[in-house]
Amino acid sequence: MVSSIVTNVPVPVTLLQMCNDLKEIKQLHTQLVVSGLVDRRINAGRLIASYVSCGEIVDALSVFHKTRSPDVYANNTIIRGLTLARCPHASLSLYNELLQKNLSPDNHTYTYVLKACSHLKALSEGKQLHAQIIKAGTKPETYIHSSMINMYANSGDISSAECVLAEFSEENVSVKNSMITGYMNHGQVNAAQQVFNDMFTRDSASWSAMITGYTRSNMYTEALSIFQEMMASKVPINESTLVSALSACGQLGALDQGRWIHVYINKMWDKISVNLGTSIVDMYARCGCIEIGYEVFKNMPEKDVVTWGVIISGFATHGPAEKCFQLFEEMVAHGIQPNEIIFVAILTACSHTGLVDLGRFYFNKMTTSYNIRPSIHHYGCMVDLLGRAGRLTEAEELISTMVEEPNAIIWGALLAGCRIHKDSRIGEYAFEQLVKLEPLSGERHKLASHMLTHIGEQERVHKLRKEIRDRNLETAKGSSLIEVDGEVHNFVASDIDHLRYQEIYSLL
Repeated sequence: MVSSIVTNVPVPVTLLQMCNDLKEIKQLHTQLVVSGLVDRRINAGRLIASYVSCGEIVDALSVFHKTRSPDVYANNTIIRGLTLARCPHASLSLYNELLQKNLSPDNHTYTYVLKACSHLKALSEGKQLHAQIIKAGTKPETYIHSSMINMYANSGDISSAECVLAEFSEENVSVKNSMITGYMNHGQVNAAQQVFNDMFTRDSASWSAMITGYTRSNMYTEALSIFQEMMASKVPINESTLVSALSACGQLGALDQGRWIHVYINKMWDKISVNLGTSIVDMYARCGCIEIGYEVFKNMPEKDVVTWGVIISGFATHGPAEKCFQLFEEMVAHGIQPNEIIFVAILTACSHTGLVDLGRFYFNKMTTSYNIRPSIHHYGCMVDLLGRAGRLTEAEELISTMVEEPNAIIWGALLAGCRIHKDSRIGEYAFEQLVKLEPLSGERHKLASHMLTHIGEQERVHKLRKEIRDRNLETAKGSSLIEVDGEVHNFVASDIDHLRYQEIYSLL
């Protein structure tokens, strides 16, 4: 409970800084109104900041609009709050009002407004702000220019971001970190590596930017390699780095490394966030250890919709499918609204177990109960479900009801069902649609040839295979990943060229 307010000005500010939750802030807000102290700008500004820190942007705006002549601090705080609340248009609008009131923006103002421009990818507005910063005589400064690099990079203007970086005559770690992130987000991995390698000093954010960048670029082996370098350098590890490293382990099936990271987290982290806990569950699920992932899931004190989606998707892939439906009901009972990804997992579970009626139930429930419009992925799951069950005419009818144009996922699922149940009529139609969408895909031709083989059309099979060879159509060899002594190796069937192929086969 917040204590009574004394009329001394600094006291309300101090009390607001001591508030731990929204209830205490509202109690103090009430006392400030009753005492009349809310009219003092220093108190109003601190009250706005308290609401913003709790994510209560509506309450913060209410205080702001009732404040007479809010100062730059109050304006900065609400601009920052609006950007955090994903209202960057409102942030830019408020900045323009600040200028019209002849208030002088400071470094904090520029930083927050640049972040709003970055969220919007508003290059024109960002350039105008850059010009205003130059006109104001602001020298290169870490926070402003880091945000400026992010703005230019997010807006697709890498060359301007490089010009900002060049303004610094001496090395600035934060600014270079922003440039690394910008390069990585645009797929310029080599440029990011060059900046990183040229740095005399690297902090946690430097390493994290590289690891996260590699992971997002699907360069998982490189991500884990540099993560190991980071551990050896004794730089403090942040949560973002661990999340990216766990993601790389999951994608590679690097269970030993993933377990090591899990042990490290339990040893070094007093409290594991929902995001980090979810990443641990996801790593185990992707590595096929769904039961271990489920134990981690059950022990998490807090879970969000992403956490539930990860564990349901894990059971949809590895089974038993019945667990998906049980978890779905538990999630709803906990007051969590399912999202699109969770319904993809549920429909996938129905497909793997042939539960057509249950799949239709969830497909309809998605729209009627949760107002989620089926995406191409949901339709793909349903076509796959109906195709596997041999209900190919129903699958074809479902495709005809789609608002979106069916893509290769849809026609591929239908063709796969036709191959299983030897339906050449629908199968040939699906193949024709696939060829229109992916004329250079040898995989689609191979699938069609398998279907024709099943129905005894050998002459047409030879013709299709000849077409694959003559046109040099792209076909992918199935490859697998395996972990040997903590190192992940990629191999294909009957591969004897790999240096450690004997050890690989001994583990299979």
